[in-house]
This record gives sequence, structure tokens and C-alpha cells, in this order.
Amino acid sequence: MRVDFGAREALKTGTVRAARNWRLLFIFYAFNFLAAAVMALPFATVFARDVSRSLAGSDLLRGFSYRWYVEFVHANSTYFGALLPQILVLATLYILAEVFMAGGFYWSLSGKSAVKPREFFAKSTSLFFPLMLATLIEIALLVILYEANQFWAAADRHAAQAAIMERLILHAELWRYGIVAVVFLTINLFADFARAAVSIDGDDFWPKMKRGCGFVVKHPLSALAVYLGATLLSVVVVASFVLFRFGVHGDTLAAVFGEIAASQIFILFRIFAKLIFYSAEACLYKENQIEVIKVKPEMLE
Repeated sequence: MRVDFGAREALKTGTVRAARNWRLLFIFYAFNFLAAAVMALPFATVFARDVSRSLAGSDLLRGFSYRWYVEFVHANSTYFGALLPQILVLATLYILAEVFMAGGFYWSLSGKSAVKPREFFAKSTSLFFPLMLATLIEIALLVILYEANQFWAAADRHAAQAAIMERLILHAELWRYGIVAVVFLTINLFADFARAAVSIDGDDFWPKMKRGCGFVVKHPLSALAVYLGATLLSVVVVASFVLFRFGVHGDTLAAVFGEIAASQIFILFRIFAKLIFYSAEACLYKENQIEVIKVKPEMLE
């Protein structure tokens, strides 16, 4: 018979395994820190130059100034436009690096023991191209969904111009938003567990993709509960930090450094929540693939 392993057990086990693999937390943190530093450097140069020659520096210590922000963007719009190709390249490299590490995370966090960094990188390397293909399939499906949504929205606007009853138009809009949200969530679920199958199982690519998607069909409630539970954890972490930032405004250098330290702690919690996301999905998939075979006496002969 098949061993049942629900969403609650997956989230609990996923949290324990994410904490056990704390080295992966700092690997992901170092990657995010490096990526953020590379992307922020051009903006930081312009920001420092702009603030140093204005009276905005002391005001910004007391909190964010939207007026200064508008003036800053307007004065440097040409420079930011020239940076757009670099930003797109860096964003693409960031996505590729995340795909690279995703395989290592799914594989590492599906096991009961902690893995060493070299094992993580070795598995990430071997899984990069299969996971890249799975990600491209997901992107293609999302593009199709986007185009279908645009076509549906255009049909709704045409109906509005044709003076159809406003209540019917409102109902059509609600149906559109609801269906798009459900399809978007379904694509994400299939893609996540397909990536988990590609990372954990040991046979060819397409059977693993089929098995991952079939898992969602067989265990829709558990898959959805793990997805929403892990997502809710990330939302709570982000919301807590936003509330903290609204309530704290540093007007001294020590307070500013304190806010920076608090931001780094938030990033660590955010990464930990992401590791729980990977771990819970990997645990749910792997544990529900285990079959207990009853040994018959003739099998021992």
C-alpha cells in the first residue's frame, strides 16, 4: 500500500530539514547578496552623487521622501534608460542561477540528512539543463495564459463598447480574473512538482515530468495546501518586515546601520521560508512515492 504523507507533515518535515541544511541558507544568502550588490552598484553611484550635493541626505534619514524620489528619477531618467540592457542581462543571469540552484535544493532537502556544499553544487550542475527545459515549458504556458487573458480582456472591452448590460460585463470580468488565477495556480503547481520529480527521481526527463504532473492530479489538495502554506509563510515574513519598516525611522547613523542589520536578518528569514517551500514540496512528493511491499514467504526462498 502507499504511505500517506499530508501537507501538515510535509511542512513540518520541510521546516526541520531546511533548518538542518543551514549551509544552503548561507549559500543562497551569499548569492542574493552578490546579485543585489552588482545590480545596485550603478544606482548607488548616482544616488550618492545626487544626495551629496543636495539637502536631501539628512531628510532621508528620517524616512522615505516621495517628492525627492520623483525629482531623482526625473533628473536621472536618461542614465537609467541606458542601464536597462544591463539590468535585463543581470535579471536573466539571476533567473538562470535560481534554476541552477533549484535542483540542488529539491534534491538536498528531500533527504533526511544534511548535505555538504560540494554535493549540492554537483547535483545542481547535473540537473541544470533538465530544470531549464522544465522552466521554459512553464514560461511558454504562462505566455499562452497571458495572451489568452489579453484576448479575453479585449473581448470584454468590445462588449462594453457595444453597450451590453454593465452587470453582465462585471460578471464576465470576475469570471476572467477567477479563471486566470486558477489556471495560473495550476500551472505553478504542475511546474513545481514536475521540477521536484526531475530533481529527485532517477530516470529519463519526460517520464519524470509526467510523474510530477500526475502527482498533482493524484494529490491535488495536499499539493495545493503545501504550496499555499509555504507561500503564506513568505507573505507573513514580508508583511512583518514592512510593518517594522513603517514603524522605525532612523535619524542617526547608528539607527541606519541598525535598520540595515534588520534588513539582512529579514532576508535570511525570507530565504529560510523559500527553503521550506522547496523542502515541503520535495518531502510531499518523495514520501508519497514510497511503496511498502508486503514480503511473501515464497519471496524469501
